[in-house]
Amino acid sequence: MKFREMLMASLLSLSSFGVLAESLKATQFQDQHEQAIELNAQTKWLLLSSDKASGKLVKESLDALQMTDLAAKKGLYVADVSAMPSLVTKLFAIPKMQDYPFRVGIVQESAQLDAWPRQADKVSAITLNQLEIESVEYLDSAEALQAWIGKQR
Repeated sequence: MKFREMLMASLLSLSSFGVLAESLKATQFQDQHEQAIELNAQTKWLLLSSDKASGKLVKESLDALQMTDLAAKKGLYVADVSAMPSLVTKLFAIPKMQDYPFRVGIVQESAQLDAWPRQADKVSAITLNQLEIESVEYLDSAEALQAWIGKQR
């Protein structure tokens, strides 16, 4: 009986990680300077912010780590601003992002990220292998995010 219970528990825990078997599609975004930035098979890690709180967390963490070229570390940062009114995005958010020392892939249509894992007020920190999701962590503190990024270098 114990073996059967352990087997069922294992199967249930594996099914909760079903997202790990997923792959992301190679995608091209525009960055805050209207230049192409791409998620491709060479991307090893990805940060996704979907709201103001998680975007602030990524900015704070990348600034603290003095990271200016994520692509050199095989990383990518994508900000989903689709919930923001387009006027606010154009007049305030994107001009503010233009002062960032790192590039940000900007998503204005949420459908573009439908299959991407995310949680409210948390940064999705995703490790990839040839666009296949290997792991996902949902981080809500600068310390945890900085530690996670440090492991990706």
